[in-house]
Amino acid sequence: MLVDLINLTTSDDIKLDGVVFAPKSGVDKKGPIDAVLVMHGSQGNFYDASNTIMADRLSQQGYACLSLNVVSHDNVWSRDGKLYGNAYDILDRCRIDIRAGVDYLWELGYRGIAILGFSMGAVRVAYYAATENDERVATTIPISPVRLSYSYYMESPDAAEFKGIIDWADQMEAEDKAMELLSVDFPISQLFSAASYLDKHGPAERYNLVTLAPKIQIPMLVIGGSLETHTRLLNMAGDLAFAAVNSPRSECVIVEGGNHSISNKRSEASAAVLTWLASLATQRVGV
Repeated sequence: MLVDLINLTTSDDIKLDGVVFAPKSGVDKKGPIDAVLVMHGSQGNFYDASNTIMADRLSQQGYACLSLNVVSHDNVWSRDGKLYGNAYDILDRCRIDIRAGVDYLWELGYRGIAILGFSMGAVRVAYYAATENDERVATTIPISPVRLSYSYYMESPDAAEFKGIIDWADQMEAEDKAMELLSVDFPISQLFSAASYLDKHGPAERYNLVTLAPKIQIPMLVIGGSLETHTRLLNMAGDLAFAAVNSPRSECVIVEGGNHSISNKRSEASAAVLTWLASLATQRVGV
């Protein structure tokens, strides 16, 4: 496995660490995609197994891969007295991180670029495709996307628990404690600042991918697992793919027996990605 540890600087002057998997020498990749940017999920980082195993398998088939941190990597970290990490994540700024990764691959000379993410990383890559007119990105591949929908949660069996957390976060914001941390169990057991919880799960529904999906105008492959039955995951992969009505091609693959991020069926997940990348020969592949 030939890799290069790298760091790059975002447009707002934050350094992100990552690892580049060079395409295997002598292998002719299939399809027009040259490189894949791989994004981790909540509390994760660029060396998560899901990221590195996928990147390695794609690179063995001739695709360059960059597995990259987002600013909200891990749980909490600090720089110059300011707190960062997943607990403080305001999801919209992921656009800066993804653009920095695409810039890096573009500067290396790669032209057909795919963006792939797991779990919350899947939300990020789909959100980027829906909100950024980045013609360098040829396809997006969300794997196990999370449903971020206040209205959906309020109609679910978990509504009472969810509403209690929303009220708690609202009260903290009203008391000027938006950056203080909450320990919650829904929709995931995790630490959130009140501001971060409301950003992702509040009634504004800024990141409801089902409503954002019509803005996606590039090919999209969504991968889910048949064991993803939690409220935040149930039917989400299919709903996202179905809602992308303006994508030239939107498909969903459900891996039978697959759990969240398909971490127990990685061969099946990587095979689905490779089949997709090879099939994009007639699709737009950037500028």
